[in-house]
Amino acid sequence: MARPARPWHRKQTGWWMVEMNGQQVKLVEGPKDEKHRLAAEEKFGELRRLNRIAPQSPTSRTADIIEAYLAWSRLNLSAETHRVNQYYCQLFAEHCGTVSAREMKPFHVTKWITAMMSPERVEREKIRRAAELEAGTVEKRKLGGIPKVWGESTSHNGRTTAFRVFSWAKDEGLLPENPLAGMKRPKPPSRQRAMSDDEFEKLFENAGGPFADYLFALRETGARPKELRDLVWTQVQEDRLVLAKHKTSRKVGKARVIILSEAMRDTLQRLKGNGSTHVFLNTEGQPWTMNAVRLQMTRLRERLGLANDLCVYLCRHGFGTRAILNGVNPSVVAELMGHNSLDMISKVYVHLADEHAHLKTAVEKINPTTKPVQADPLASPRLRAKPVNPKKSGPKSKAAR
Repeated sequence: MARPARPWHRKQTGWWMVEMNGQQVKLVEGPKDEKHRLAAEEKFGELRRLNRIAPQSPTSRTADIIEAYLAWSRLNLSAETHRVNQYYCQLFAEHCGTVSAREMKPFHVTKWITAMMSPERVEREKIRRAAELEAGTVEKRKLGGIPKVWGESTSHNGRTTAFRVFSWAKDEGLLPENPLAGMKRPKPPSRQRAMSDDEFEKLFENAGGPFADYLFALRETGARPKELRDLVWTQVQEDRLVLAKHKTSRKVGKARVIILSEAMRDTLQRLKGNGSTHVFLNTEGQPWTMNAVRLQMTRLRERLGLANDLCVYLCRHGFGTRAILNGVNPSVVAELMGHNSLDMISKVYVHLADEHAHLKTAVEKINPTTKPVQADPLASPRLRAKPVNPKKSGPKSKAAR
Protein backbone atom coordinates (compact mmCIF):
# COMPACT_ATOMS: atom_id res chain seq x y z
CA MET A 1 0.00 0.00 0.00
CA ALA A 2 1.22 3.53 -0.71
CA ARG A 3 2.52 5.46 2.29
CA PRO A 4 1.08 8.87 3.23
CA ALA A 5 3.27 11.78 2.23
CA ARG A 6 5.54 13.15 4.96
CA PRO A 7 7.76 16.24 5.14
CA TRP A 8 11.46 15.89 4.37
CA HIS A 9 14.40 18.30 4.40
CA ARG A 10 16.03 19.43 1.16
CA LYS A 11 19.65 20.11 1.97
CA GLN A 12 20.33 22.06 -1.24
CA THR A 13 17.74 24.77 -0.46
CA GLY A 14 17.36 24.49 3.29
CA TRP A 15 13.60 24.00 3.05
CA TRP A 16 11.37 21.34 4.54
CA MET A 17 9.29 19.95 1.65
CA VAL A 18 6.29 17.72 1.09
CA GLU A 19 4.56 16.30 -2.00
CA MET A 20 0.90 17.17 -2.42
CA ASN A 21 -1.29 16.61 -5.45
CA GLY A 22 1.74 15.52 -7.46
CA GLN A 23 3.74 18.69 -6.70
CA GLN A 24 6.49 19.51 -4.21
CA VAL A 25 5.43 22.17 -1.72
CA LYS A 26 7.64 24.26 0.56
CA LEU A 27 6.66 24.11 4.22
CA VAL A 28 9.26 25.63 6.52
CA GLU A 29 12.70 27.10 5.91
CA GLY A 30 15.39 26.08 8.37
CA PRO A 31 17.93 23.43 9.38
CA LYS A 32 17.23 19.74 9.68
CA ASP A 33 16.49 19.51 13.40
CA GLU A 34 13.61 18.34 15.55
CA LYS A 35 12.25 21.86 16.07
CA HIS A 36 11.89 22.58 12.36
CA ARG A 37 10.66 19.07 11.62
CA LEU A 38 7.76 19.57 14.04
CA ALA A 39 7.06 22.98 12.50
CA ALA A 40 6.96 21.39 9.06
CA GLU A 41 4.58 18.68 10.30
CA GLU A 42 2.31 21.35 11.74
CA LYS A 43 2.33 23.35 8.52
CA PHE A 44 1.60 20.22 6.53
CA GLY A 45 -1.33 19.49 8.83
CA GLU A 46 -2.72 22.94 8.19
CA LEU A 47 -2.55 22.42 4.43
CA ARG A 48 -4.35 19.11 4.71
CA ARG A 49 -6.90 20.32 7.21
CA LEU A 50 -9.65 21.08 4.74
CA ASN A 51 -13.16 20.70 6.10
CA ARG A 52 -14.68 17.45 5.00
CA ILE A 53 -17.60 17.84 2.68
CA ALA A 54 -20.48 15.38 2.46
CA PRO A 55 -19.99 13.26 -0.69
CA GLN A 56 -23.56 14.01 -1.82
CA SER A 57 -22.98 17.76 -1.67
CA PRO A 58 -22.77 19.70 -4.96
CA THR A 59 -19.42 21.04 -3.74
CA SER A 60 -17.91 17.65 -2.84
CA ARG A 61 -14.34 17.03 -3.90
CA THR A 62 -12.78 13.96 -5.44
CA ALA A 63 -11.27 13.13 -2.03
CA ASP A 64 -14.76 13.07 -0.46
CA ILE A 65 -16.05 10.66 -3.10
CA ILE A 66 -12.97 8.44 -2.71
CA GLU A 67 -13.40 8.34 1.07
CA ALA A 68 -17.03 7.27 0.72
CA TYR A 69 -16.12 4.64 -1.89
CA LEU A 70 -13.42 3.12 0.32
CA ALA A 71 -15.85 2.92 3.24
CA TRP A 72 -18.20 0.93 0.99
CA SER A 73 -15.32 -1.16 -0.42
CA ARG A 74 -14.20 -2.17 3.09
CA LEU A 75 -17.62 -3.61 3.91
CA ASN A 76 -18.67 -5.11 0.58
CA LEU A 77 -15.53 -6.37 -1.16
CA SER A 78 -12.92 -8.97 -0.24
CA ALA A 79 -10.01 -7.90 1.95
CA GLU A 80 -7.58 -8.24 -0.95
CA THR A 81 -9.74 -6.27 -3.37
CA HIS A 82 -10.15 -3.55 -0.76
CA ARG A 83 -6.38 -3.47 -0.23
CA VAL A 84 -5.84 -2.92 -3.96
CA ASN A 85 -8.54 -0.22 -3.96
CA GLN A 86 -6.79 1.53 -1.09
CA TYR A 87 -3.47 1.52 -2.92
CA TYR A 88 -4.76 3.16 -6.08
CA CYS A 89 -7.33 5.42 -4.38
CA GLN A 90 -4.76 6.90 -2.01
CA LEU A 91 -2.46 7.83 -4.87
CA PHE A 92 -5.42 9.14 -6.88
CA ALA A 93 -6.51 11.30 -3.93
CA GLU A 94 -3.00 12.67 -3.41
CA HIS A 95 -2.92 13.92 -7.01
CA CYS A 96 -6.57 14.81 -7.67
CA GLY A 97 -8.23 14.95 -4.23
CA THR A 98 -8.90 18.72 -4.27
CA VAL A 99 -10.56 18.68 -7.71
CA SER A 100 -14.32 19.20 -7.57
CA ALA A 101 -16.00 15.83 -8.08
CA ARG A 102 -18.40 17.26 -10.67
CA GLU A 103 -15.58 18.95 -12.55
CA MET A 104 -13.37 15.86 -12.72
CA LYS A 105 -12.30 15.11 -16.28
CA PRO A 106 -10.33 12.33 -18.00
CA PHE A 107 -7.56 14.94 -18.32
CA HIS A 108 -7.03 14.89 -14.54
CA VAL A 109 -6.67 11.10 -14.54
CA THR A 110 -4.31 11.25 -17.52
CA LYS A 111 -2.17 13.81 -15.72
CA TRP A 112 -2.01 11.56 -12.64
CA ILE A 113 -1.09 8.46 -14.69
CA THR A 114 1.55 10.42 -16.60
CA ALA A 115 3.14 11.47 -13.30
CA MET A 116 3.16 7.88 -12.05
CA MET A 117 4.85 6.71 -15.26
CA SER A 118 7.55 9.37 -14.93
CA PRO A 119 11.10 8.36 -13.89
CA GLU A 120 11.45 11.81 -12.31
CA ARG A 121 8.65 10.94 -9.86
CA VAL A 122 10.54 7.82 -8.78
CA GLU A 123 13.75 9.81 -8.23
CA ARG A 124 11.89 12.34 -6.08
CA GLU A 125 10.38 9.52 -4.04
CA LYS A 126 13.82 7.99 -3.49
CA ILE A 127 15.21 11.35 -2.37
CA ARG A 128 12.30 11.79 0.04
CA ARG A 129 12.79 8.33 1.53
CA ALA A 130 16.53 8.88 1.92
CA ALA A 131 15.82 12.15 3.72
CA GLU A 132 13.34 10.44 6.07
CA LEU A 133 15.87 7.74 6.88
CA GLU A 134 18.61 10.28 7.50
CA ALA A 135 16.33 12.35 9.72
CA GLY A 136 15.27 9.25 11.63
CA THR A 137 11.58 9.98 11.10
CA VAL A 138 10.86 6.50 9.76
CA GLU A 139 12.36 3.02 10.10
CA LYS A 140 13.81 1.36 7.00
CA ARG A 141 11.55 -1.66 7.36
CA LYS A 142 8.49 0.62 7.23
CA LEU A 143 9.45 2.39 4.02
CA GLY A 144 7.59 -0.11 1.88
CA GLY A 145 8.57 -1.43 -1.53
CA ILE A 146 11.07 0.25 -3.81
CA PRO A 147 9.28 2.94 -5.87
CA LYS A 148 8.98 2.01 -9.52
CA VAL A 149 7.87 3.64 -12.74
CA TRP A 150 4.36 2.49 -13.53
CA GLY A 151 4.03 0.21 -16.54
CA GLU A 152 1.07 -0.36 -18.85
CA SER A 153 -0.67 -2.87 -16.57
CA THR A 154 -0.40 -0.73 -13.43
CA SER A 155 -1.51 2.36 -15.37
CA HIS A 156 -4.54 0.47 -16.67
CA ASN A 157 -5.44 -0.59 -13.13
CA GLY A 158 -5.12 3.01 -11.94
CA ARG A 159 -7.45 4.31 -14.66
CA THR A 160 -9.93 1.51 -13.98
CA THR A 161 -9.99 2.24 -10.24
CA ALA A 162 -10.61 5.95 -10.85
CA PHE A 163 -13.45 5.08 -13.23
CA ARG A 164 -14.99 2.66 -10.74
CA VAL A 165 -14.97 5.27 -7.98
CA PHE A 166 -17.08 7.66 -10.03
CA SER A 167 -19.23 4.93 -11.53
CA TRP A 168 -20.07 3.80 -7.98
CA ALA A 169 -20.82 7.41 -6.99
CA LYS A 170 -23.30 7.72 -9.86
CA ASP A 171 -24.97 4.40 -8.97
CA GLU A 172 -25.29 5.54 -5.35
CA GLY A 173 -26.85 8.87 -6.37
CA LEU A 174 -23.93 10.96 -5.10
CA LEU A 175 -23.37 12.38 -8.59
CA PRO A 176 -25.89 12.92 -11.39
CA GLU A 177 -23.46 11.52 -13.94
CA ASN A 178 -20.09 9.78 -14.05
CA PRO A 179 -17.73 12.59 -15.14
CA LEU A 180 -15.27 9.96 -16.41
CA ALA A 181 -17.81 8.26 -18.69
CA GLY A 182 -16.20 7.67 -22.06
CA MET A 183 -12.66 7.84 -20.67
CA LYS A 184 -10.36 5.57 -22.66
CA ARG A 185 -8.82 2.73 -20.67
CA PRO A 186 -6.54 0.89 -23.09
CA LYS A 187 -5.95 -2.67 -22.02
CA PRO A 188 -2.33 -3.69 -21.47
CA PRO A 189 -0.91 -6.42 -23.71
CA SER A 190 -1.57 -9.88 -22.34
CA ARG A 191 1.28 -12.09 -21.20
CA GLN A 192 2.26 -13.71 -24.48
CA ARG A 193 4.06 -16.75 -23.18
CA ALA A 194 3.69 -19.76 -20.92
CA MET A 195 5.93 -21.17 -18.22
CA SER A 196 8.18 -23.79 -19.78
CA ASP A 197 8.70 -27.25 -18.29
CA ASP A 198 12.32 -26.36 -17.57
CA GLU A 199 11.34 -23.15 -15.74
CA PHE A 200 8.73 -24.96 -13.67
CA GLU A 201 11.12 -27.75 -12.71
CA LYS A 202 13.74 -25.25 -11.52
CA LEU A 203 11.18 -23.35 -9.48
CA PHE A 204 9.60 -26.48 -8.03
CA GLU A 205 12.93 -28.02 -7.01
CA ASN A 206 14.08 -24.85 -5.23
CA ALA A 207 10.79 -23.56 -3.82
CA GLY A 208 10.55 -25.74 -0.75
CA GLY A 209 7.44 -27.26 0.91
CA PRO A 210 4.48 -24.83 1.05
CA PHE A 211 5.34 -22.77 -2.02
CA ALA A 212 6.19 -25.88 -4.04
CA ASP A 213 2.72 -27.27 -3.24
CA TYR A 214 1.13 -24.02 -4.40
CA LEU A 215 3.13 -24.02 -7.66
CA PHE A 216 2.29 -27.66 -8.33
CA ALA A 217 -1.43 -26.98 -7.82
CA LEU A 218 -1.32 -24.08 -10.27
CA ARG A 219 0.31 -26.25 -12.92
CA GLU A 220 -2.00 -29.25 -12.40
CA THR A 221 -5.31 -27.36 -12.29
CA GLY A 222 -4.82 -24.31 -14.52
CA ALA A 223 -6.53 -22.30 -11.77
CA ARG A 224 -6.07 -18.58 -11.34
CA PRO A 225 -3.52 -17.80 -8.60
CA LYS A 226 -6.16 -15.99 -6.53
CA GLU A 227 -8.51 -18.99 -6.74
CA LEU A 228 -5.93 -21.18 -5.02
CA ARG A 229 -4.79 -18.51 -2.56
CA ASP A 230 -8.39 -18.17 -1.36
CA LEU A 231 -9.24 -21.88 -1.57
CA VAL A 232 -10.86 -23.28 1.59
CA TRP A 233 -11.51 -26.90 2.50
CA THR A 234 -15.30 -26.58 2.13
CA GLN A 235 -14.70 -26.03 -1.61
CA VAL A 236 -12.76 -29.30 -1.98
CA GLN A 237 -14.67 -32.40 -3.08
CA GLU A 238 -13.35 -35.85 -3.89
CA ASP A 239 -12.41 -35.21 -7.51
CA ARG A 240 -13.01 -31.49 -7.98
CA LEU A 241 -12.97 -27.99 -6.55
CA VAL A 242 -16.27 -26.11 -6.58
CA LEU A 243 -15.98 -22.33 -6.38
CA ALA A 244 -19.32 -20.55 -5.93
CA LYS A 245 -17.66 -17.12 -6.14
CA HIS A 246 -15.11 -16.59 -8.89
CA LYS A 247 -14.00 -14.05 -11.48
CA THR A 248 -16.84 -14.70 -13.95
CA SER A 249 -19.56 -15.83 -11.51
CA ARG A 250 -21.70 -12.75 -12.18
CA LYS A 251 -21.54 -13.29 -15.94
CA VAL A 252 -22.12 -17.05 -16.07
CA GLY A 253 -24.35 -17.35 -13.01
CA LYS A 254 -22.93 -20.69 -11.90
CA ALA A 255 -20.12 -22.17 -9.84
CA ARG A 256 -16.69 -22.79 -11.33
CA VAL A 257 -15.69 -26.46 -11.29
CA ILE A 258 -12.00 -27.41 -11.37
CA ILE A 259 -11.39 -31.09 -12.06
CA LEU A 260 -8.54 -32.66 -10.11
CA SER A 261 -5.91 -34.98 -11.53
CA GLU A 262 -4.85 -38.04 -9.56
CA ALA A 263 -1.60 -36.32 -8.53
CA MET A 264 -3.57 -33.29 -7.36
CA ARG A 265 -5.93 -35.44 -5.32
CA ASP A 266 -2.92 -37.04 -3.62
CA THR A 267 -1.50 -33.61 -2.81
CA LEU A 268 -4.74 -32.41 -1.26
CA GLN A 269 -5.00 -35.63 0.77
CA ARG A 270 -1.51 -34.94 2.15
CA LEU A 271 -2.40 -31.34 3.05
CA LYS A 272 -5.56 -32.28 4.95
CA GLY A 273 -5.46 -31.56 8.64
CA ASN A 274 -3.31 -28.42 8.32
CA GLY A 275 -5.35 -26.80 11.09
CA SER A 276 -6.68 -24.00 8.89
CA THR A 277 -9.81 -23.31 6.89
CA HIS A 278 -7.53 -22.48 3.93
CA VAL A 279 -5.87 -25.19 1.86
CA PHE A 280 -2.57 -23.57 0.89
CA LEU A 281 -0.56 -21.99 3.71
CA ASN A 282 2.85 -20.31 3.85
CA THR A 283 5.70 -21.29 6.17
CA GLU A 284 4.04 -19.33 8.99
CA GLY A 285 0.80 -21.28 8.67
CA GLN A 286 -1.08 -18.36 7.12
CA PRO A 287 -2.93 -18.20 3.77
CA TRP A 288 -0.81 -16.90 0.91
CA THR A 289 -1.33 -13.27 -0.05
CA MET A 290 -0.71 -11.76 -3.48
CA ASN A 291 2.27 -9.80 -2.20
CA ALA A 292 3.82 -12.80 -0.43
CA VAL A 293 3.57 -14.89 -3.60
CA ARG A 294 5.08 -12.08 -5.68
CA LEU A 295 8.02 -11.66 -3.29
CA GLN A 296 8.64 -15.41 -3.15
CA MET A 297 8.70 -15.59 -6.94
CA THR A 298 11.03 -12.60 -7.16
CA ARG A 299 13.53 -14.20 -4.79
CA LEU A 300 13.47 -17.52 -6.63
CA ARG A 301 13.70 -15.88 -10.04
CA GLU A 302 16.73 -13.79 -9.07
CA ARG A 303 18.48 -16.65 -7.28
CA LEU A 304 18.01 -19.04 -10.22
CA GLY A 305 18.74 -16.48 -12.93
CA LEU A 306 15.34 -16.91 -14.60
CA ALA A 307 13.58 -14.44 -16.89
CA ASN A 308 12.30 -11.23 -15.29
CA ASP A 309 8.79 -11.73 -16.66
CA LEU A 310 8.34 -15.12 -15.01
CA CYS A 311 5.37 -15.10 -12.63
CA VAL A 312 2.97 -17.65 -11.16
CA TYR A 313 0.22 -16.73 -13.64
CA LEU A 314 2.30 -18.29 -16.40
CA CYS A 315 1.54 -21.69 -14.82
CA ARG A 316 -2.05 -21.14 -15.94
CA HIS A 317 -0.91 -20.17 -19.42
CA GLY A 318 1.16 -23.34 -19.50
CA PHE A 319 -1.89 -25.45 -18.64
CA GLY A 320 -3.95 -23.91 -21.44
CA THR A 321 -1.16 -24.16 -23.97
CA ARG A 322 -0.44 -27.83 -23.15
CA ALA A 323 -4.13 -28.57 -23.54
CA ILE A 324 -4.24 -27.04 -27.03
CA LEU A 325 -1.00 -28.72 -28.10
CA ASN A 326 -2.36 -32.09 -26.97
CA GLY A 327 -5.49 -31.75 -29.05
CA VAL A 328 -8.07 -30.90 -26.37
CA ASN A 329 -11.14 -29.27 -27.89
CA PRO A 330 -10.98 -25.45 -27.38
CA SER A 331 -14.47 -25.34 -25.89
CA VAL A 332 -13.41 -27.95 -23.32
CA VAL A 333 -10.26 -25.96 -22.56
CA ALA A 334 -12.40 -22.86 -21.99
CA GLU A 335 -14.62 -24.75 -19.55
CA LEU A 336 -11.65 -26.26 -17.71
CA MET A 337 -10.09 -22.82 -17.26
CA GLY A 338 -13.26 -20.96 -16.29
CA HIS A 339 -13.63 -18.81 -19.42
CA ASN A 340 -17.15 -17.91 -20.53
CA SER A 341 -16.13 -17.70 -24.21
CA LEU A 342 -13.49 -18.97 -26.63
CA ASP A 343 -11.92 -15.52 -27.07
CA MET A 344 -9.13 -16.04 -24.54
CA ILE A 345 -8.39 -19.50 -25.88
CA SER A 346 -7.78 -18.19 -29.39
CA LYS A 347 -6.13 -14.92 -28.35
CA VAL A 348 -3.75 -16.27 -25.74
CA TYR A 349 -3.29 -20.01 -25.53
CA VAL A 350 -3.31 -20.87 -29.24
CA HIS A 351 -1.16 -17.91 -30.24
CA LEU A 352 1.44 -17.79 -27.48
CA ALA A 353 4.60 -16.43 -29.09
CA ASP A 354 6.91 -19.21 -27.95
CA GLU A 355 4.61 -22.19 -28.45
CA HIS A 356 4.26 -23.04 -32.15
CA ALA A 357 4.90 -26.80 -32.15
CA HIS A 358 1.36 -27.53 -33.38
CA LEU A 359 1.79 -25.01 -36.23
CA LYS A 360 5.12 -26.55 -37.25
CA THR A 361 3.47 -29.98 -37.37
CA ALA A 362 0.69 -28.57 -39.53
CA VAL A 363 3.18 -27.07 -42.01
CA GLU A 364 4.97 -30.43 -42.31
CA LYS A 365 1.62 -32.07 -43.12
CA ILE A 366 0.89 -29.44 -45.77
CA ASN A 367 4.33 -29.80 -47.39
CA PRO A 368 5.35 -33.43 -46.79
CA THR A 369 7.63 -33.80 -49.86
CA THR A 370 9.18 -30.35 -50.03
CA LYS A 371 12.98 -30.48 -50.02
CA PRO A 372 15.31 -27.52 -49.58
CA VAL A 373 17.12 -26.21 -52.65
CA GLN A 374 20.89 -26.34 -52.25
CA ALA A 375 22.67 -23.19 -53.33
CA ASP A 376 26.20 -21.86 -53.09
CA PRO A 377 26.02 -19.21 -50.33
CA LEU A 378 29.13 -17.51 -51.77
CA ALA A 379 27.77 -17.11 -55.27
CA SER A 380 25.80 -14.05 -56.23
CA PRO A 381 22.27 -14.58 -57.57
CA ARG A 382 23.48 -13.96 -61.13
CA LEU A 383 26.40 -16.38 -60.91
CA ARG A 384 24.60 -19.29 -59.27
CA ALA A 385 24.51 -22.41 -61.47
CA LYS A 386 21.21 -23.08 -63.17
CA PRO A 387 19.58 -26.49 -62.69
CA VAL A 388 20.73 -28.95 -65.36
CA ASN A 389 18.10 -30.11 -67.82
CA PRO A 390 18.57 -33.91 -68.16
CA LYS A 391 17.34 -33.80 -71.79
CA LYS A 392 20.17 -31.46 -72.73
CA SER A 393 22.87 -33.16 -70.69
CA GLY A 394 25.77 -35.15 -72.16
CA PRO A 395 28.43 -34.33 -74.82
CA LYS A 396 27.32 -32.63 -77.99
CA SER A 397 27.58 -34.48 -81.36
CA LYS A 398 30.02 -33.41 -84.02
CA ALA A 399 27.12 -32.15 -86.13
CA ALA A 400 25.92 -30.01 -83.33
CA ARG A 401 29.41 -28.65 -82.85
